[in-house]
Amino acid sequence: MTESSVHATVAILTFHRPAQVRETVQLVHDQVIAAPPWCALEVLVVDNDPSGSGRDAVAALGLPDVRCVIEPVPGISAGRNRALDEVSASGGDLLLFIDDDGTPAPGWLERMLERWRETDAAAVAGWVDTRYRTRPSPWIRAGGFFERRRFADGAERPAAACGNLLLDLRQLGDLRFNTALGLSGGEDTLLTRTLVARGGRIVFARDAVVVDQVATDRVTRRWVLARQLSHGNTAGLLDLHFGSGPLTRMRVLAGGGGRVAVGLARAGWGAVTRDLRTDARGWRLAARGAGMALAGLGLSWNEYARTVRPLSRLVRAPRSLAPGSFSRGEASAR
Repeated sequence: MTESSVHATVAILTFHRPAQVRETVQLVHDQVIAAPPWCALEVLVVDNDPSGSGRDAVAALGLPDVRCVIEPVPGISAGRNRALDEVSASGGDLLLFIDDDGTPAPGWLERMLERWRETDAAAVAGWVDTRYRTRPSPWIRAGGFFERRRFADGAERPAAACGNLLLDLRQLGDLRFNTALGLSGGEDTLLTRTLVARGGRIVFARDAVVVDQVATDRVTRRWVLARQLSHGNTAGLLDLHFGSGPLTRMRVLAGGGGRVAVGLARAGWGAVTRDLRTDARGWRLAARGAGMALAGLGLSWNEYARTVRPLSRLVRAPRSLAPGSFSRGEASAR
């Protein structure tokens, strides 16, 4: 490759977290200026706050090679698609995603780029490590609610999340993040699963680490169980998308109901025997199963809905998650 023959963008989505996004942008920019000579890099912040709280916080840093755009349409899919549009319009080759509360470990960016260069994969997924701002309760730790598996270096994965992800836009083609999942989540899993189904490879970069700093308000039983319900609901909806017919729906509903029953039984046994791990992991399984069962009943849990009423997050699931609904050929939701 010739010098700066590849153009890459690190995209950071944010909403009402100006202090966190400012810190993350500074850390990412420090790695951008030390990037390998064969790659030209920039940082793109997509602020989902129409008032521009994140944009103003980033602008105050006065950093070169950092720009910010406002995406007024609510939802994480709209933000991710805006990043795709911005990079495609500028002729970029690679798009990396990192969360606005993620902390890139030293060498993160270089390792992601080198793994892509070595493998020419359609996507590279790095590891997300978990750290706590405040010490979680023994029950939270026993349940392993924030644990993420660290796979072998170079292992191929069937899907990946956007907390630490590189996408090769040439191989991504016309794929976009499904706006029907903009408030429920799972848009990244759907896109990457579809990418693999179309023949793309996702490789794991074990030493390209982003640290997830878990906020204090998330280290509660209520939050972690709601998150498991959301994850189960997303998994069920995606199984319905990739499956076909009433048999798939019955399998999702039965699988969810079975997990609820087994999980509650384990939690009960854990409470009787005072086994904290069995108790916590039983509730974790039950919550995930409840989310799957809701998907089987045609309901979606909108984790990212901007509402203070929990039950208002439960809505009718989108009728179709067909591939055509998230191709670049469709008009943008903006």
